[in-house]
Amino acid sequence: MNYFTPHTAADRYSKGRPNFHNTTINHIKSYLKLENKLHSALDIACGTGLSTQALLNIATHVYGTDGSQAMLDFALKKDKINYQIARAEVQPFANQFFDLITVCSGVHWFDIDKFLMEANRLLKSKSYLVLYDNFFLGEMESNPEFLKWYNSVYLINFPAPARNDNYNWINKKLNEMNFDYVKEEIFTNAVSFNKNELLLYFTTQSNIISAVEKKLITYPEVEVWLDNELSIHFANENKNETVHFSN
Repeated sequence: MNYFTPHTAADRYSKGRPNFHNTTINHIKSYLKLENKLHSALDIACGTGLSTQALLNIATHVYGTDGSQAMLDFALKKDKINYQIARAEVQPFANQFFDLITVCSGVHWFDIDKFLMEANRLLKSKSYLVLYDNFFLGEMESNPEFLKWYNSVYLINFPAPARNDNYNWINKKLNEMNFDYVKEEIFTNAVSFNKNELLLYFTTQSNIISAVEKKLITYPEVEVWLDNELSIHFANENKNETVHFSN
């Protein structure tokens, strides 16, 4: 199931997702030692374009594809980015068209073997595929109790739906699809939310979207529940608190 197909989910996503993708793109720029912009870059599973627009900093021609038309309806910078609807495993571009392909927080929804074969077809020789994830750690700088709540209350009530988290990223397997595993880099992103902003962010997670789509709960009911729960951790609902994402 594509949890981001419904218009309600895409609308919330466009309003509630934090934008820290430039940090990741700067890491890519540094690692590749880019002094000039690449000719072309593709962002697969681009969503509303937060991850895609960041590529404008390192590529002249930027493309974004997603399997949800609703997400693309909210896509950013349509005047500068070529967006198309497409599944990750079947892309509408010519062979060896791209210098770089990125995927942000999406590869776990793919048929990964088929996706890698398609990425190999699309990339020029000696180019890069960069997979990255920004996931909520549940850590609040000023409040260690928040992490306990996140793990023992939030995730119990709204567990993450099944995804492909067990792919074996080893060269023996990747070499068969003409890839070499280069490196993994782990760092954190600090994001500032007030209570209502964090509440909205939670409703963009597949945890809550899946519960709503299964008709286990409605968005208004989720919002009431989150408002009550988060009030415990925000003495002043208008004051921002810093939480951490892992990249």
